[in-house]
Amino acid sequence: MATSVFSKISSFLKTESSFDALRNILIILIPSLFVFYLFDGHVAIAFAVGVLLACLTDLPGTKKDKWTSFAYCIPVFAITSISISLALANHSPIIVLLLGIFGFVYTFIALLGFRINFIGNLGLIVASFTIGLRPEDPLIFSLSVTAGAICFYILSLLQVYLFPYRSLRFAVQSGITSLSQLIRLKIDCYNEEIPLPKTYKQLSALQIKVSDQLEAVRSLLLRNKNLHSEKDLRTKIWLAKLYKLIDLYELLMAVDQDYERIRELLKSGNTLSLIRRALAILSKETAELNYLKKSKSSNLKRKKEFEKIMVQLEVDQFIADFHRKELIISIAKQLGQIANILHDIKEEVLDADHSWVESKNFKDFVAPDSDFKTLVNNFNFKSPIFSYAVRMSILLMLGGVIGYALPEYRYASWILLTIILVARPSFTTTQKRNYQRIVGSLIGIAISLLILLIIKDFTILMGIAIFCLYLFLLFNKPNYLVCVIFITITILIGQHTFEGTIQDILGSRFAFTLMGSIFAVLGCLAIPINHYRSIEQQTNRLLDHFRNFFQKIKESYEVQELSYYDLRLVRKFTQSALALSYDSLEQFAKDPIQGRLHKKEIEHFQTLAYRINALLVGLSINRTKLGFVLHPELMNERTAYIDTLIAEAETLSKKLHKNKERPNIKKDLSILNSNNKR
Repeated sequence: MATSVFSKISSFLKTESSFDALRNILIILIPSLFVFYLFDGHVAIAFAVGVLLACLTDLPGTKKDKWTSFAYCIPVFAITSISISLALANHSPIIVLLLGIFGFVYTFIALLGFRINFIGNLGLIVASFTIGLRPEDPLIFSLSVTAGAICFYILSLLQVYLFPYRSLRFAVQSGITSLSQLIRLKIDCYNEEIPLPKTYKQLSALQIKVSDQLEAVRSLLLRNKNLHSEKDLRTKIWLAKLYKLIDLYELLMAVDQDYERIRELLKSGNTLSLIRRALAILSKETAELNYLKKSKSSNLKRKKEFEKIMVQLEVDQFIADFHRKELIISIAKQLGQIANILHDIKEEVLDADHSWVESKNFKDFVAPDSDFKTLVNNFNFKSPIFSYAVRMSILLMLGGVIGYALPEYRYASWILLTIILVARPSFTTTQKRNYQRIVGSLIGIAISLLILLIIKDFTILMGIAIFCLYLFLLFNKPNYLVCVIFITITILIGQHTFEGTIQDILGSRFAFTLMGSIFAVLGCLAIPINHYRSIEQQTNRLLDHFRNFFQKIKESYEVQELSYYDLRLVRKFTQSALALSYDSLEQFAKDPIQGRLHKKEIEHFQTLAYRINALLVGLSINRTKLGFVLHPELMNERTAYIDTLIAEAETLSKKLHKNKERPNIKKDLSILNSNNKR
């Protein structure tokens, strides 16, 4: 137990976000202390705020991505801080209008990509912090915040030039970890004692996670111009690893029959137990790909055990009937192929093969960038992101009115901050964030009160605040509730030290946080997102891709020469459509009214989609990777069965959005879905 906990903690501390947290706290502290002693405390605080908020916009990416973030972040921070601080200095009610404008614009530009989405969200937080700090000199404050952001990005850009493959390395490690988890979960599919509906749901969710992680690897790598250079050996090695990971993912997703049928065919004998043992070994082998130090004796022992299992499966083939024999052969080949891929990755046997795509076609496998036309097409209430932007604008204006009407409560900025951090397109996601923020704030307030009552020494208090700020940066992505606790402690200790009494600060913090949470919930109810539009678009798109993928597979069985490019591309599009469809259905299922009425249909469609995709991938890899020629009778049975499942999914899709107006949105809802997940 202790070893397992230590292993999880160790794995967490080795992630990119953990290393970034240590880097960010140093970037915040060292320059800010220098500014503090060189100028004064107000400039240092503004500078530190600029660094802190800029580091939260810095997502993993290539050199081009970092420059894009820099180009958007600096103007957003500068314009927001100077305009809000000038309105505050003049006690002008125009601040309410500014909050409304920023609320709409910074939310709506999420359509330009998840990177811009983060910058827009942090731009709103700049507005909130500016109101809370109430700077005496707007120009100095704005210049200090902007200088802090510039300082951070200079160091961030320097890092990406010195270590260009850093984000790629961490993305690959995350993908490998999830692939290992996927193999462990597949063990349950071959266990008759575990209900399949629950396993299908878990597999669907994990499959989407793995698909997203591999898409991140693909995006980081295929946009690298060095791939087109034959002299860049290191990039070619990364490319080969990407191919191996995608092939491994396909093999793990592929099935020849539904798991109900597999269990039925293999229930007699010891075959299911052998498959489970083989998968357990492969899961451990996959996890060890991330470890620098490996036990050779342990590896050798597992290798011998795996070989023994494969021999036993071969024996099972000879005593099985036709259908059972064909199934065992196919599963054994998949297990063997997985073992071969893991061996190649571990030993860096990464030579190109005939299934690789030409470098000139790499661009086809990377999602295109959004542009101004995307914004124009979504500028109407049929667009979920437009409705969400209008909601944010109204909520921030409402919070601004209260803050303006009650100037004696300078901590009313916490209303705005809570709205920004809590209000999400989905009602259920908003409720979850509300719970995390309120509970996190209460725990943070209680700990802060205890600290401030016991400790009076300035140096110790600052040390605690700095440590809690580091923990906030550490848990910012993986756990929102925990990060709320630590940022609450950091802010309250800092404000008490420099500004006011414990009672005023703690009371305002909780009262205005609660008020912001209430506004966020009311906003969801007043301006709801129409999930029918998104599920209609995404499910129809998914079914179209299923049909196209199915057709390409059947064509590949009919021709002598395979088009690996076509099959890889159509599979990639199908996986992307599956992820978007799954997310849309998940958000619809969380709707407090309509979602409950259609919960069974939603779960049924998700299960059908997983099964169809797994069967299609199974047919594909039989033809492309395993060299397994299906008997015509089996091929006809499987194609007929897949046709039946797709037809059932089409009927269910129509039922979910029956009599609903078809949307006129050209942009995928992936950004809105990622907004929900944050």
